[in-house]
Amino acid sequence: MKRILAAALAAVLSTGCLGTNGLNRALKEWNVEVVENRYGREVIFLGLTVLWFYRICTVLDLFIFNSVEFWSGTNPINGKRALVDVPAAEIEKMGFKDLEGAKVELVSENAAKLHLAFANGDRMGFDVLRGEDTYTVSYMGRTFFTGQIEPLHAAAEVQP
Repeated sequence: MKRILAAALAAVLSTGCLGTNGLNRALKEWNVEVVENRYGREVIFLGLTVLWFYRICTVLDLFIFNSVEFWSGTNPINGKRALVDVPAAEIEKMGFKDLEGAKVELVSENAAKLHLAFANGDRMGFDVLRGEDTYTVSYMGRTFFTGQIEPLHAAAEVQP
């Protein structure tokens, strides 16, 4: 019973692989705000790195805060919603078949890159811009697809 409980807990906690990393980002923002020059920022950065603050924040983001963001749709540290949740069915609506994998790379608060890998070895990269309730996928500056952002519990998501 303990093994089953541990496996279930590990499965729930490991779902936060893609998130806004609110705690780590908050620490970086604090570092930028606390000192006005780059040398001071570098000293603080090195000190925080040596003392494992960045590593601890990354682990907490990965296993706790990004998992909460995944399941609830909102990061508890920064209150932001997940950037883009691209359901596999939405990718198929774009006309892509034989999809081997998809990865969303955060570029800014409302922008991301969607990287698609296909079974034949081809790879493509798209720009994704998030609006309030919609997202737009473009390729080489031309809008390719516009979709609705659905609540997390209703969408079948692509996992990295």
